[in-house]
Amino acid sequence: MTNKGTTLAVLTGDIVNSTKLNVAQFDTLLHRLKEIQSWISQANAGNTHSIRRGDEFQTVIYDPANALRYVLLYRVGIKALGKAFDCRISFAIARNEGTRELVDESMGEAFIRSGRGLKTLKSEFVYFDSDRSELVAQFSLLLKYLDWQLSSLTSRQCEVLLPMLQHEDSLSVSELADTLNIAVATASKSLKSSGWPLIQALREQFYTQVAETLDV
Repeated sequence: MTNKGTTLAVLTGDIVNSTKLNVAQFDTLLHRLKEIQSWISQANAGNTHSIRRGDEFQTVIYDPANALRYVLLYRVGIKALGKAFDCRISFAIARNEGTRELVDESMGEAFIRSGRGLKTLKSEFVYFDSDRSELVAQFSLLLKYLDWQLSSLTSRQCEVLLPMLQHEDSLSVSELADTLNIAVATASKSLKSSGWPLIQALREQFYTQVAETLDV
């Protein structure tokens, strides 16, 4: 089946230092990747995914305004597993000639831009591109700052952020504390020290701007 003329986002990523993971770590990682992809599909049933060789993954996003939230779910969700875990992610929003039933057989502008972006990542871990130049101009530098902030997070901070992202910010601090079985003061302090208010504000700004630009 082919879907023509759709503006979509494509997220392409790989695991940092995946060859250094032992069997147990690799199994934990694979389980988390499948969890994250399940959460993304729950948000929009049309979103599709692939995992290749266990350390490369891709998601086709039909609700592109939510693309940054999905990037955060991957990066934070993987870093939450521990110091040994991290990933690089390139995502692109573009008009697409067509997608096929299997993600690995799909092609188009968003796939090309996302794939090329991943190859450019060396010391950085997040890359964004689009055929809408205004989106690139507005968010490229902001996402570099976000990348820097995410890279500084501990696995424990990521554990605290993950439920907030999973539930689309609908959790209160007290509900988050109950979910993690920690004190409310601890949850509040962890959110503040992780930069959550600014991360949340950027995600909301990205959603709004993309939705307005694409008129969705």
